[in-house]
Amino acid sequence: MENQVICESEGLKLKALFLPTASMNDPASRYRVYQYLDYLRRTGMVADYRAGISDFMYTMFAPYKGLFHKAIFFGLRALNRILAVFIIWRYDVIIIQRLVLPHVYPFPEILICMVGKMIGKRIIFDFDDAIFTTYAHRDKTPAERFSDANRLARVLARCDTVIAGNAYLASYAGAYNANVVIIPTTIDMNRYPAKKYEDKNAGAPYIIGWIGTPSSLPYLNILKPVFQELAQKHNILIRIIGGLSYQCPGVHVEQLPWSLQDEVSHILTFDIGVMPLPGDEYDQGKCGLKLLQYMAAGIPAVASPVGVNKDIIKDWLNGCLACSIEEWVVKISSLLQSTQLRMELGRRGRETVERKYSIQAVLPDFLEVLRG
Repeated sequence: MENQVICESEGLKLKALFLPTASMNDPASRYRVYQYLDYLRRTGMVADYRAGISDFMYTMFAPYKGLFHKAIFFGLRALNRILAVFIIWRYDVIIIQRLVLPHVYPFPEILICMVGKMIGKRIIFDFDDAIFTTYAHRDKTPAERFSDANRLARVLARCDTVIAGNAYLASYAGAYNANVVIIPTTIDMNRYPAKKYEDKNAGAPYIIGWIGTPSSLPYLNILKPVFQELAQKHNILIRIIGGLSYQCPGVHVEQLPWSLQDEVSHILTFDIGVMPLPGDEYDQGKCGLKLLQYMAAGIPAVASPVGVNKDIIKDWLNGCLACSIEEWVVKISSLLQSTQLRMELGRRGRETVERKYSIQAVLPDFLEVLRG
């Protein structure tokens, strides 16, 4: 709250237009754009947005549903970003979040940059994933043979400032733009109460949780042998929030749909949160959102030491890092066997988020970037 009061007293008068790729249903848009808007408005800033796609259309035409749904989804995102050209004259600074189209020439963003420059607007580009590449586990489509390998570079070079979610992304952006600032993905701590630790009821399973999108669910396959070995020694339930079908023979798996209303309450049911990553190029650019969500809720987290995960977690201090199958089993087992250990790592994890990865901690830096 102290940072918030300081910012309010400065009375910053600035008109900013945010162009998120999607609606509140999209994690990147929600945590990189929408959750900041009210805080920015309290400073006196005009903070408007034009969503790439509505909540309804996001749900109806989610890309994982098939080719037709992809065409509608990405077509609407591109159209809405192009139409934003007609309103940018009202604002001082335009913040473009990611690219609305995968693989191809970034015409919507190039158009925003060109028109914005012509009428004297500052253009900021924000990205929090290695969107210059793609998931290693995803099946490549024939259309990707026509990919524009320089699509992100073309946009970065045209912007006044680039906001990168971590040092790996900042390093990439620095090759094309001299003004790069690192703003990590943050958590609004007002939304995340700390987990209340109580003794387990007799026969109740320990819940190992994962939250994410269908596109990232294949990462959880890394832990199948871990879950199967743990299930032989412990009464566990794997609770998945937001993924599609996940099978792990010999292990009790529960899948719950994601919703904005239930997101935090579902996380608070976890005893342990996991974030496995194989370490490919795309994974290096991840900003650890699910890891921060677990930690903000006071849930002890176990993660692969890939990319920013190594910066967020200090092993056995505020969470655990695990490389091999054996290490995953040992560290999760240790947490399952000790309520005190889970509570202590959860407490320190929450303190880490409050200090370094909360809106309340990062807002002054974000304001400074917007001021230019």
